[in-house]
Amino acid sequence: MDSGRDRLRPYPIDRVQDIIVNKIVFAKKDLIPRITSFLFSIVKFPIIFICRRLNKTSIIQNVEEKNANEIIPISVCTPTDAMDSKYYYAVRDGKIWFKPIAAHLDAPWKLFGGNGFIDNTKKPLVSLSADGDNILAVDKNQVIHYAKSNEVVCEVSFDCPQWKIIQSRVKWTEKWFNMDGVSVIVNIFRNPVLKPVKNARSVAMSHKGHDTMYYTDMAGKKHPDPYVGVTTIYTLSEDGTRIYFADPWLRNKFENELTGPEDGQFIAETLAASASMVFLIQRARNENGKEIHKMYTRFGDFDSIGSNPALKATYNIKNRIPLIRIIPGEDWIEQPIIPLSKQARLTKNISVLQTGWGQNNRQLRVQGHNENGRSGYYYKNVYDIIWTFEITDHIIIAEEEFLSNSVPHTGFKQGPKVAKDYENGKLESNGVNIPMKITLEKFCKTGLNERGLNTKLVLRFENGFELSIPLYARRGWLSLLGISHKNIWKLVIPLEYYEEEDILVKQILYTVFHNKARHSVNVYEGKEEIRITNVYYSSCKFKFTFKNKYE
Repeated sequence: MDSGRDRLRPYPIDRVQDIIVNKIVFAKKDLIPRITSFLFSIVKFPIIFICRRLNKTSIIQNVEEKNANEIIPISVCTPTDAMDSKYYYAVRDGKIWFKPIAAHLDAPWKLFGGNGFIDNTKKPLVSLSADGDNILAVDKNQVIHYAKSNEVVCEVSFDCPQWKIIQSRVKWTEKWFNMDGVSVIVNIFRNPVLKPVKNARSVAMSHKGHDTMYYTDMAGKKHPDPYVGVTTIYTLSEDGTRIYFADPWLRNKFENELTGPEDGQFIAETLAASASMVFLIQRARNENGKEIHKMYTRFGDFDSIGSNPALKATYNIKNRIPLIRIIPGEDWIEQPIIPLSKQARLTKNISVLQTGWGQNNRQLRVQGHNENGRSGYYYKNVYDIIWTFEITDHIIIAEEEFLSNSVPHTGFKQGPKVAKDYENGKLESNGVNIPMKITLEKFCKTGLNERGLNTKLVLRFENGFELSIPLYARRGWLSLLGISHKNIWKLVIPLEYYEEEDILVKQILYTVFHNKARHSVNVYEGKEEIRITNVYYSSCKFKFTFKNKYE
């Protein structure tokens, strides 16, 4: 790590990767792409001109505005207030209002997309979320609609409160599954409408694209995705313990799950997200009645956690081939607490904001009061240690936003444990008769790939040596269509074990695993037992069996 500033960063820095990223990211500057772009612009210009002329009338006629003081300024997102790098958004009167962040402080609010609704039926909206080039709105029937905001162009003045909408093309859709070619057929047979999980505590839009450009894997390799991007919607369950996500290329909607911190026992009050960075907070009171809190972050989407079967990936942390992703991805990181003294206290309103390329450029915000009781928000870079307070005296925080005095002094509540240990396993393999204790550690029966993030098959020999073998999981191709949730499992033996002199380790590696580091396996999860066996075409023959005592 380069400095104390990056103490929380879980991955190393590899400067060579910057050269690789620059070559890929700026490939559009090459001759052929530039010619293609020029020809496309010639064809596109008359279409844009006609569309602008058609849109111009509706924009000029839309004179409805709200004064700056009618909507409280936004510094931290809430279910009805949002912000991205360009605009502030707010749901009021069932409609979406917006204004540029760069506009004058006294600038008025205007209706987004012409009339502030998602369709001509003027269906009332109840909440929204925005990130990158994407905006999400939930209507009164709990249907999620989303659109692109990158074709909304405004003209602002730093000296004058008035601002103009130069271009406004917003196309809302409630059809979620958008895989090219396949979605046309699949959406005929299966309802493409997306709804949040019942009584969700939070719904957050995430868009990773040209503003963030790439992400860095656990080996320090950078993976650009500026042209396609990654769109994810995260939602927090009613009890705050389960995190579901939807991706436009996944037909199974909110059936995808990220196991939460503390083996799934963490109870989050609120979830915020931006460019695949998820942020959680829990507040409580200790035995002395003092306000306490916990916060976690994690960079994780369908691609980065390694579940997308369409992307090349490896479990070998020593692999240096560019663009082959090291998996699994980043785990949950517990964030430093915000020191609370005197009149300082926090709300559950939190935000993540994009501030540059790579997942290390994210800003966390938590709304609250400082030690003098002044309103504002605490902020820091996601991997920094120290929080700073920004005073926003023009924003008055309602008392009900703070932790109630009626909250009992019980400390942090926990939900049910999701990742569990299965002990007293049995090994069946020819020629092996070594006394040992076998445990399947932190095996999770829910979640996507998280079942393999910290799951290990641990063999403990009588001489005290432990052989710890990670068990990883990825999704299969059919999971993209929602047809199957079957995982592709692998046992990956760390290479350092092959340098061990322990005779029992050598014997196990040779007789059971034939000195191969990676093994494709089948994992059977029944009511009575859990079995891990080699795939039928493997030359190795073994079976690990564990009684399912938690059913």
